[in-house]
Amino acid sequence: MKKNITAILVDDEPLARKLVKEYLLDFPAIRVIGECKNGRQAIKAINECKPDLMFLDIRMPGMDGFEVLEHLDHLPRIIFTTAYGDYALKAFEMNAVDYLLKPYDRKRFSRAIHKVLDRNLRAGDEIERIVAMLQHTKLHEGYPACIFVRVGRKIVSVQLSDIAWIEADGDYSQLHTAGGTHLCNLSLNALERRLDRSRFLRVHRSYIIASNSIEHLAGDGEGGYIALLKDKSRVKISRTYAAKIRQYIW
Repeated sequence: MKKNITAILVDDEPLARKLVKEYLLDFPAIRVIGECKNGRQAIKAINECKPDLMFLDIRMPGMDGFEVLEHLDHLPRIIFTTAYGDYALKAFEMNAVDYLLKPYDRKRFSRAIHKVLDRNLRAGDEIERIVAMLQHTKLHEGYPACIFVRVGRKIVSVQLSDIAWIEADGDYSQLHTAGGTHLCNLSLNALERRLDRSRFLRVHRSYIIASNSIEHLAGDGEGGYIALLKDKSRVKISRTYAAKIRQYIW
């Protein structure tokens, strides 16, 4: 990107636009050349001014942010700013630089701007960044319905209802489903904090199993169990977790 970056703000809330301008005072290389309070204004301004960057709200009266993008002849880099986390995957499919979930603070805003300024971001890092951002966005929505994983150059959502068990893999985790195994960029401990404990049980320092995937349990002779799952996998339940599992099942 060129040194001086032009930007247009698109948000129907005046206070939201004011906040972006305030935070942008920390970045003199970015110059705001327009503000728009609805989609029609945005389309006209962006096609005429051809900014390098746009801050785009999603839910606006009359025309939402994605509809605006469909009418642009010139597509700048996009930072979405919205109060709704459920559009994150669609936003990144549009090659968004970032997805700021309102209310965001100056530090979070600064991270988004540095992604714009960093011209040397490698493609592989970009994919990992998007996956991490999607995981973070789901934190604001209670227990997630899915987990986002990287599959080559694609980002795929794995439904939690499809997961039979999860296995630690260093700082990552392996999600085992009927359709295959997926590498998740979250550690087992991080995943455990995000999962509904009425549905997923920590049974070992290296394993979590879905309660509805258990076919039966067999003693391992050491005070623990071996769980035979419906997909025929065998997962060890250590003695440390055995009492909790017995309480849950009986």
